[in-house]
Amino acid sequence: MPWELELDDWPGVVGGFLGKTRRRGDRGFHEAPEIVAALADMGATGWPLVGAEQVHGREVAVFGSDALNRAADARGPSRLPGTDGLLTDQAGIALVIYVADCLAVYLHHRARPAVGLAHAGWRGLADGVAGNLARAALDAYGGDPTEIAIILSPCIGACCFEVGEEVAAHFDAVAGAVDRSRDRPHVDLRRVAVAQLEGVGVPPQQIEVRPECTRCEPDRFASYRAEGEPSGTNVALVALRR
Repeated sequence: MPWELELDDWPGVVGGFLGKTRRRGDRGFHEAPEIVAALADMGATGWPLVGAEQVHGREVAVFGSDALNRAADARGPSRLPGTDGLLTDQAGIALVIYVADCLAVYLHHRARPAVGLAHAGWRGLADGVAGNLARAALDAYGGDPTEIAIILSPCIGACCFEVGEEVAAHFDAVAGAVDRSRDRPHVDLRRVAVAQLEGVGVPPQQIEVRPECTRCEPDRFASYRAEGEPSGTNVALVALRR
């Protein structure tokens, strides 16, 4: 299975990050060969698949056994309205986020255990979505920030994320997040996410940052900046093993 990253170091957790696949809007997207193969590789064939609406905000949905039962009864994947983040302590349910230059934030609450995913583009990060995912996990499941591990997926890098001053201004308070050495500002989305997570108390050594830039490698990754609508999408998946 051609995962671009796998969650091998998280005990009891399965999933990873797929590169370019079919577009999210295609009918039966969850039946795309890449998704079917990924779920099979996770041992998750037939598990409920739950995603977020991805409205470029900060809201995180936390769900337990009742939501798992509803998802199991659904005729296909569920999308939770008004959300960009997902958290569950239920085994046997697969969380999914779709990105094409945006960042996918993976979370493992080791003590509960629980897992989470968030879609983090610049708008969501300006609203604090990465920090809110970790904060919501602590609010829902207790424990300490030192019990949380994070992986930040490949995304558009600071090398390529050129923005206007109106976007850059959202991140001026984050040390090193905005580079104004070129003709237009460039923003480091991963640095912003790390700052938010550390602000919640997640130790830096428990935040793994993948360095790949989606725009620099359009053969491996979907990049809206590189290809526009035909780019496809990258897919983040995570679940607790049954």
